[in-house]
Amino acid sequence: MLVGLIIGAILIGVGVLLIFLRTKKQGMLLEIKSIQTSTAKELTEMCASINQELGTTGGFRQLAEVKGIIKCDTPLTAELSKQPCVYYDMKVEERYEETYWDKDANGNQVRKTRTGNTTVSSNSQRVNFYVEDATGRIQVNPNGADIDPVQVVNKYEPHTANQTRISFGGFSLNLTAGSTGDRKILGYEYTEKIIPLDRSVYVLGEATDSSGALMIQQPQEKGKPYIITLKSEEELTKSTESAIKGFMIGAIVCWVLGAAAIVFGILSGK
Repeated sequence: MLVGLIIGAILIGVGVLLIFLRTKKQGMLLEIKSIQTSTAKELTEMCASINQELGTTGGFRQLAEVKGIIKCDTPLTAELSKQPCVYYDMKVEERYEETYWDKDANGNQVRKTRTGNTTVSSNSQRVNFYVEDATGRIQVNPNGADIDPVQVVNKYEPHTANQTRISFGGFSLNLTAGSTGDRKILGYEYTEKIIPLDRSVYVLGEATDSSGALMIQQPQEKGKPYIITLKSEEELTKSTESAIKGFMIGAIVCWVLGAAAIVFGILSGK
């Protein structure tokens, strides 16, 4: 009885969480559809006009959507791919196989084998960049943004006997220990995602000159979206609509299964 009630409560809780996530996606979709695309020139002129009316600088603040090409005067170099970019997220994982003891259906101790991954290195970096369109360019501060990068590295390299060092691209690491005891090192997985230069980008955030220079950054108002993606606005809208639908379906399934588990638990306890 108790198990059924617990499982049912968990499933209903998951359903509530999915509805919460769906609501957030709906809010984001509303902002994407309602905010019109601005050019760099339009935002610059609007900021100058507001500052002239106020007689000071730093007072301009408006949600804005811009589209253009990624430019940067001092780009990053991605650690694994060594590509110039404005954002990268890399990870190196050690894949291993180990033996362990467990009980079988009869309660006897049996030796089993499992595989797993351990992160041996990870790093994420970002830098301010420009979105350049036909009218000019506007700076973007990516801190706090929901960034949708492109994967450029996804590679596995097997471990070799007596290997003491691994390297890939601009990354290298001295290994402190190899296969020991019940654990055998199988190899290393390298993954990296980036926002590269000279690619079309969509940015939705807050245009403001509060830092002294006009730029797009994380909105001051809590809950407002801040998006940097290589997808087009149409692709982003479609994927967001799909996610909203998926969350709703998932919530309904969780609620139905949760209610069934609770009813089963109650009936089985009688």
